[in-house]
Amino acid sequence: MAKKKPKYNQNSIIRGALRRAFARSPIVLEVMQVSRRESPRYKKDGTRHKKNWVQRQCEVCDAWVSSSKIVADHIEPVVSVDDGFQDWNEFVARLWCDPKNLQRICHTCHDKKTQEERIERLIKKYTHELDELKLIMDSMFTSSCVPDDVAKKHIKEWIKELSKYTSKKKTIGLQSVVQRAQIMKDHLKQIKY
Repeated sequence: MAKKKPKYNQNSIIRGALRRAFARSPIVLEVMQVSRRESPRYKKDGTRHKKNWVQRQCEVCDAWVSSSKIVADHIEPVVSVDDGFQDWNEFVARLWCDPKNLQRICHTCHDKKTQEERIERLIKKYTHELDELKLIMDSMFTSSCVPDDVAKKHIKEWIKELSKYTSKKKTIGLQSVVQRAQIMKDHLKQIKY
């Protein structure tokens, strides 16, 4: 079965283009040149290659890695963990930052850091969504003028919506959100109308 092609997302395309342009900027080149070493490179037959291997040091784990396996990373994320995406002016200003906000980081450390930031954003987002849903649920349960058929309909919709959160149980770091959603879901299933 062929993979489903993702829907065209204009913002994603623009964000990617801006990040690629930044990766080739003099700011990044300046940061990357700080730690550079060359080591001898040999061909399969044992003779010396014309060009040496270029390696750079990761500022997080201090490992020397190939220059193709290291990136310049923003210490303070371009998309704020607290506020998320604001607007394009804020995005560009945070992307083209002072070199002091950049660090050389290997792909392994970068993936780990990015995943932590992603989980932090998701926890904030899901917690906010669950808080809003809880308020709506509480207001309906305290109201005595809601007909039984309407209440049943809402409960079914909420159980379905809470399944979105409980399905994330395999995602490391989201256990608290999953647990809270499961408690809310179990509570709804116990209600008799």
